[in-house]
Amino acid sequence: MGKTGFWQRNDLSLLFLLSIFMNGFETGGYQAAILYIGQEFDLSIGQQGILASVQLFATMIAPLLLGALADRIGKKIMLVLFTATRVLSAAVIMLATESLLFAVGIFTLGFACSIVQYVAIAGMQDAYPLTRNRRMGYITAMFALGAVAAPLAVGISMGGPGGWRSFFLLSGLIFLLLTVGLVRTEFSPRELLAVDVQDVSSKGMYGKGVAFLCLIMFLYVGVENGVCFFLSNFMLDTLASARGYLALSLFWLAMIPSRFLCGLFAKHRSRLIYIAPLGAALMLALLTVAQSELMAFVVVFALGFFCGGVYPNVLTYVADFAGGRTATVTAAITVATGVGATIISAIFGFLHAGFGFTGAFLILALLLGMDGLVAWFVPRLRP
Repeated sequence: MGKTGFWQRNDLSLLFLLSIFMNGFETGGYQAAILYIGQEFDLSIGQQGILASVQLFATMIAPLLLGALADRIGKKIMLVLFTATRVLSAAVIMLATESLLFAVGIFTLGFACSIVQYVAIAGMQDAYPLTRNRRMGYITAMFALGAVAAPLAVGISMGGPGGWRSFFLLSGLIFLLLTVGLVRTEFSPRELLAVDVQDVSSKGMYGKGVAFLCLIMFLYVGVENGVCFFLSNFMLDTLASARGYLALSLFWLAMIPSRFLCGLFAKHRSRLIYIAPLGAALMLALLTVAQSELMAFVVVFALGFFCGGVYPNVLTYVADFAGGRTATVTAAITVATGVGATIISAIFGFLHAGFGFTGAFLILALLLGMDGLVAWFVPRLRP
């Protein structure tokens, strides 16, 4: 049944938004902390790439193993269970004294965050069918907001006695509060369509459309993680700047207005879906010729702005192609993001060894250009 009061209508939305905020917070924080974690465990650039890919591999296999489960047993059960798992994983990470135990904790965290990611997004689409396209911009903006805040939190934590472990302590406490909130909230729809939902769902899933959405996110998230995990190292190596963490915050900061704008201008999604990756490709290529720290900051901000438009515009097409199975399709997209992120993060060290940071980033820019070409076809598909 539809809800009328503001809080009654948006209480579930706020929990979904906070869940995705914490996914961004964890992702941005780990990307910012990987340099310090590598220093503590004496890891090379290549080994840091492998450690980064452990989390991303978990992101890939979680929806692969459990992708359709939320459509069968309910989204609330899945969100509560795996938000609680994030509390446990944060504890393991804080107690890690060597890289193997840390890898176990970060794998568990990545697995749980991946489940939360696609279930929360699918839950938002199901609960708010009238405003879901606009809310896709908002929910993805929360991921970016979390990722902006996280490197700053890591920077502050490095000045304290706990170091990077303090960041994961803070995350664990928020995960605990979020678990309690999810347990206490009803998951009934907050909006109702004026059409029969069964008629909408009876079309069935459009496999070709889903495959295109997955390919877009495979390429985009792979490049995004390849850039973000090694942006600090790039800044240090090419510009002698120790403020790579600030560049990373600017990257995620730019996504916030970008994603809100995608929500506000969702009616233009058929053009925004390919403009975003093409603009990002141009900015990443420009970053490789930056001659100063200030120029790099400006270009990274522009790169983040264009990158911010990819995910929300892809998500606006989920309902078009899902045939009512929103969690299953969103899980498939999440699998694709995990595969892309795992592969590209794992091979970045080898790209760096062969071509340096400049050559590696140019290869990633080329992949973004290919991504824009794939995205151009999506609005022209007809279920």
